[in-house]
Amino acid sequence: MLTDNKQFYSTGEVAKIFCCSRVAVFQWIQTGKINAIKTLGGHYRIPKKDIEKIIKKSNSSLKNRKPKEKKTRILVVDDEEQIVKTLTLFLEKINPNFEVYGTTNSFDAGRLVITFKPDIAIIDIIMPGMDGFEVCEKIKSDPLTKNIKIIAITGYGTKETIEKIKRKGASVCILKPFDYYEVAEEVRKLAHDKNE
Repeated sequence: MLTDNKQFYSTGEVAKIFCCSRVAVFQWIQTGKINAIKTLGGHYRIPKKDIEKIIKKSNSSLKNRKPKEKKTRILVVDDEEQIVKTLTLFLEKINPNFEVYGTTNSFDAGRLVITFKPDIAIIDIIMPGMDGFEVCEKIKSDPLTKNIKIIAITGYGTKETIEKIKRKGASVCILKPFDYYEVAEEVRKLAHDKNE
């Protein structure tokens, strides 16, 4: 839970808490996924109790997924539901030591980075309401999340895109359509590096 004495948070502060962009927070407000109050100056303020409610809900939904022994936690984020489902099942089947959680929306992705605490995040660079470059940068610049290894995936694999996402903190960039075994091998290598 949040430990400071603040009762309201700005959209920028909420974006930092959930490791997402301010644009994503605006979209959550517009779609009613998160409550907000509008100030006289036209700025949104999000009540602390609502943020804590989201964090608590995430924690409770993940409670039953906690492993008995240490597993490599992997978060898969892609707006294509089929990719998320298939990759999640594939990774869990190929290695029983992988605990995988997948989501198709940026709202869940932001809170899962905090509540699920993945060791490795597989993130689609281009998603509605989420800038993968910004997400990588936020994850890597936050002391609480900087050790998360990032595998970026994209259908727009220009040399510039690949170089940029690596500069922002991704360990590797994999192009779509990808071979699931290739992704599993990269995950295995990163998990091995992390446990060294």
